[in-house]
Amino acid sequence: MIRRRRPSRAPDVSSAPRPRRRRHALLTVGGLAILAALAWLLWPRDPYALPRSDWRLFKDRFLAADGRIVDDGNGGISHTEGQGYGMLLAVAFRDRPAFDRMWSWTLTHLKRKDDFLFSWEWTPADGGRVADANNATDGDLLLAWALVRAFREWKDYKYRTAAAQITTSLFEKTTVETYLGLQLLPGVVGFQSPSGVVLNPSYYVFPALTELGGALPSDKWKALRGGGATFIRTARFGKWSLAPDWALVGANWVALAPDHDPVFGYNAIRVPLHIAWDNPASPLLEPFAKFWAGLPTGKPTPASVDLQTNTFGPYPSLPGMLAVRQLTLACTNKTRITVRQIPPLEKEEKYYSASLKLLTKLAIRDRFAPKRN
Repeated sequence: MIRRRRPSRAPDVSSAPRPRRRRHALLTVGGLAILAALAWLLWPRDPYALPRSDWRLFKDRFLAADGRIVDDGNGGISHTEGQGYGMLLAVAFRDRPAFDRMWSWTLTHLKRKDDFLFSWEWTPADGGRVADANNATDGDLLLAWALVRAFREWKDYKYRTAAAQITTSLFEKTTVETYLGLQLLPGVVGFQSPSGVVLNPSYYVFPALTELGGALPSDKWKALRGGGATFIRTARFGKWSLAPDWALVGANWVALAPDHDPVFGYNAIRVPLHIAWDNPASPLLEPFAKFWAGLPTGKPTPASVDLQTNTFGPYPSLPGMLAVRQLTLACTNKTRITVRQIPPLEKEEKYYSASLKLLTKLAIRDRFAPKRN
């Protein structure tokens, strides 16, 4: 309760001008309040701060009450990629209740029985069920990375323990030696054959490999970083030497993966994001930057490129893909980029575009924001 001072009972012996002085005082107080509000609005805020309005909209659009992230551009399914992205963002926005809801749903609905990996796809059909019990290694990496960051933020050892269990299973079941070095299988089942190993360049989440290597030391992290960089440096195709969505690694060669579209597209757009997030000065960014910088002005940026015919796909880039482009060009041009320069999340954006946009903002904050003591 606020205690208010009791008014004096002494007789009022003031003269006539007193009310005018009171009105003047009230006007002064009101003027100061207006000036303070204007100063708050006009004072330059931290250009690297993550906008909380983005997070509120992301949760409103994609986070269900039970903790699953809904991919509204893909039939309303949920997957480990989405859970991992959502958990990373929850840590970034210091939203522990949302983080715990997402992690609890993931453990309950996606955890596999025989290891500490997670079924990659869950569908709401038939009352809700796992649609594919195979794991997706990028999703598992994202979950482990989010858990390590959660431990760092909230100092709860259950997060670190779970991250260690995931990485142990990843090392045991999803790594393979190739002539390019140690690589990440995209999943436990279905990616090795007599002709070679099918790999996905966008599954090399380099900042996750770096941070997990610091939190959970193992020589394999360095080997995976080196092998992944060599793979991406080698797996370049087409006129612009771009990374494909999928590649086949043989005994001493790399080719576009059969049975997959031969494109730089919705998967591979994450390759420059992961590289820039880990090392903004990496020369691996240069082919992507040259491609985007050389496109005709005044025309939409294509979402995909056929790496066999060097033709553009029919659709323009999603807003989140354009954010990755903006970050990549800033890195290679060595120009300043801030979170504020990336447009805010829009209500009509679908899950994947929204995720790419917020992850790009997080990458900019992580790599370019001035470090505070």
